[in-house]
Amino acid sequence: MRWISMLAGAVMAAWSSLAAAETYPARGVRLINPFPPGSPVDFVARLAAEELQKEFGQFVIVENRPGAGGTIGANYVAKARPDGYTLLVTSASTQVIAPVVRAEMPYDPVRDFRPVSLVAQGPVLIVAHPSLPVTTLRELAERARQSPETIAYASSGTGTILHLAGELFQERTGTRLLHVPFNGAVPASTALLGGQVQVMFDSISNAAPQVRAGQIRALAVMTPRRFTGLPDVPTVAEAGLPGLEFPAWIGIFAPSNTPDEAVLTIERTLRQRLATPAMTERMLGAGLIPDLIGGAALAAALPEQIRLVEGIAAAAGVPKQ
Repeated sequence: MRWISMLAGAVMAAWSSLAAAETYPARGVRLINPFPPGSPVDFVARLAAEELQKEFGQFVIVENRPGAGGTIGANYVAKARPDGYTLLVTSASTQVIAPVVRAEMPYDPVRDFRPVSLVAQGPVLIVAHPSLPVTTLRELAERARQSPETIAYASSGTGTILHLAGELFQERTGTRLLHVPFNGAVPASTALLGGQVQVMFDSISNAAPQVRAGQIRALAVMTPRRFTGLPDVPTVAEAGLPGLEFPAWIGIFAPSNTPDEAVLTIERTLRQRLATPAMTERMLGAGLIPDLIGGAALAAALPEQIRLVEGIAAAAGVPKQ
C-alpha cells in the first residue's frame, strides 16, 4: 500500500507543478452579469466576451445571475475562486450604490473585489417633457426654486442610480423636486412621455431615441464630456452647473486576491480590442461612452464615489432597504 501512497503523492506533486506553471488563460472564462439580458451591462458583457474569446482561443461565456438589485450575481463572484476564470461585469449599482442604500450587504465592494478595468460610462441624461417651459438646465433649476415640489421627476425606484442622480441635482442647486418612483426605468420613461411627470434623470441608452424623435427635451448630460451620439447636448458643467457629474459606469471585477497575471492579461486585452473605431461605434450606438480605465485607477476611485453617494443619500434621507 505504501507504493500506492507514494504514487498518489507523486501524481499530486506533478499536478500542482503543472497548475502552477500554466499560462493564463488555460481554460474557459465566465463573465457573470448580475442583471437581466438586454441591459447595457449585458451589452458590454457580451461585447467583452466576444473579443476576449477571439484573443484567448478559449470559450468566454456570459452567465446572467440577476436579482436583489444585482447583488446576487455580485456576491457569487465575490465568493468565487480567485483564479481569473470567474469575473463580474457590472455597473456602479452593485459597487457604489448598493453598499449605501441596502440595509444588509453580502459582500464588501472594496475589500472583496479586485477591479480589472472600467469599460464604459453609461451617462445619465437630464430630460424634460416638452410641456415644461424650460430649455436649459439653469432654467429648470430656477423654476424649481421658484415653485418647490411642483415639478415631478420619475425614477426607476427609490435608491436607484436614477433616483440619486435627481437628489444630487437638488442638493447642488438648492431645489426641491417631487420624486415619483416607479418599478423600473421603462414605466418611469412611459410616465414622462405621457406627461404624468415633467423631468427624468435617465440613461442615455433609454432616452436618446426619444430625444432624437423630439418626444422629450435633453437639458444636459451628467458626465465630464459630451456624448457624441447627442453632440448638441451640453455637459452639466457647460450648462452652468458644475459638480453634477454622477458615477454611472460599467466595469469588470475579479474576486479579491486574483493573480496579477490574470488581471493584467484581461485588462491589456480589453484595452487593445475595445479601443478601436469599430468598437467605439458599437458602444456609442448602445448609448455608452468608451472609457477603458485600468483596474488600479478604478480601485482608487471607488471609495470616493461611495462617499459621494453616501452624502447624497444622507442629505436626501434615503432609507436603507
